[in-house]
Amino acid sequence: MNLLQSGSGEKIKRFQLDLTLTPAQQEIEANSRRFTFIRAGRKFGKTKYSEYKALKWLAPKNAVHWHIAPTYKQAKLISWDSFKRMVPQEALYKKPNDNDLTMVLKNNAQLYLMGSDEENSLRGPAPTSVTFEEAAYHKAGVWQNIIRPNLTVHKAPALFISSPNGFNWFKDLEDEARESIDAGENLWAVFHKTIYDNPYIDRDEIDSIKKKCDPHAWSQEYMAEYESSVGRVFHEFQDTDRHVRSFSMPTSGEMCFRATDWGLRDDCGTLWAVLRDKLYIYRENAENGLSPAAQAGMIMARTSPKESVYMSVLSHDAARLDLAQQGLTIEWHFRNAGIRPLKLSTRKKNASRALIIDLLSKDKIVIHPECRMLRKQLLSYSWKDTAMEKTEDGGDDLVDALHYMAELVEHKMFLNRPKEETAEERMRKAQEEMRKVSTHRYPLSSPEKFSVPDFENSPAGYIS
Repeated sequence: MNLLQSGSGEKIKRFQLDLTLTPAQQEIEANSRRFTFIRAGRKFGKTKYSEYKALKWLAPKNAVHWHIAPTYKQAKLISWDSFKRMVPQEALYKKPNDNDLTMVLKNNAQLYLMGSDEENSLRGPAPTSVTFEEAAYHKAGVWQNIIRPNLTVHKAPALFISSPNGFNWFKDLEDEARESIDAGENLWAVFHKTIYDNPYIDRDEIDSIKKKCDPHAWSQEYMAEYESSVGRVFHEFQDTDRHVRSFSMPTSGEMCFRATDWGLRDDCGTLWAVLRDKLYIYRENAENGLSPAAQAGMIMARTSPKESVYMSVLSHDAARLDLAQQGLTIEWHFRNAGIRPLKLSTRKKNASRALIIDLLSKDKIVIHPECRMLRKQLLSYSWKDTAMEKTEDGGDDLVDALHYMAELVEHKMFLNRPKEETAEERMRKAQEEMRKVSTHRYPLSSPEKFSVPDFENSPAGYIS
């Protein structure tokens, strides 16, 4: 690669650096999008590529590049010595600063190695390019709240490169990037690379690592797959087109349902679903800090008149008194806002959990891609001990709403099974069997003379 130098008389000298990209890295480099997202396994060559990209962005005169690691110490350990080795002495304006981790080239380009743990130090300046080294291990919010605004002045590009770290903000960023691509925007490029994409590592060595490695660690660290840190409750769920894809919104007359997990300080999570051949979850909402009346009003506002809501369910704790609202229950506020018919959920999740697992395993649940929070929570909803299920960040309100949705639609999901006999049908069948074995001395009365109560079709109470 070439690094530019500006000398006396504005003469340009080019320095050839000893840095060769692998075919997989060349594929990444060929893209021209402003933001590049790379989810890569260990030994793919993440650090080497990020350093290459940083030096390439330093080629223009007066460029300012920020190479950001999760901490200042990591920035120094991972890349500082490497940068000093790669940049020729003749290209430097002055000696690199080992205290501030800064480097100034003769073209007045400036390299800064930084740590995102010192957030305030990242505010204000306007770099011309940014690299997020080990991006998944940065604090959530650093990119969107601090770095992203800094890039607006120069419309600066950014590179995100990392192995996954559970289902955290890095996974959210990939989802957002892929949605942008699907929408036809030209802002993002997304790549997934593994240890197998490095041609310089012997395949026998890779096999040896795999044999001795924990399967989950192998999957996340070397294959760059998203893995929960502990056992997932809904490991059947796959965030692929198996369970996540677009579909048409419900039309008038289709059977729709709503499920809400009440929360004031925590999110009040609501899901909307339409029942067809499968359960299609098409909308989510999660807000906190609002009164019951305000939450109910928001749910109603987000429900189109075209959606025929057959039934809504609310978490069982909504039966408690809302002392801030004249001692009325939360349930009362929801009914008063027009959320009817409405029922409360049960307290136990065993049955609904089993049903969700069964439906996922049979591909009977489809989630719209825009339901990002539900998808993330399903991926990270894990066993923390023998008595609890929680997500890694504590947000589980939409998964709880899915539990209540499963309760609500259970009987409807199985209406296509063979219809159970009514009491009258069972009686008539018994009479026919008796006629076959009875003698003519004991004739039976005709079935029409029996008076049979109007029982429901199922002893379990399924609605027909």
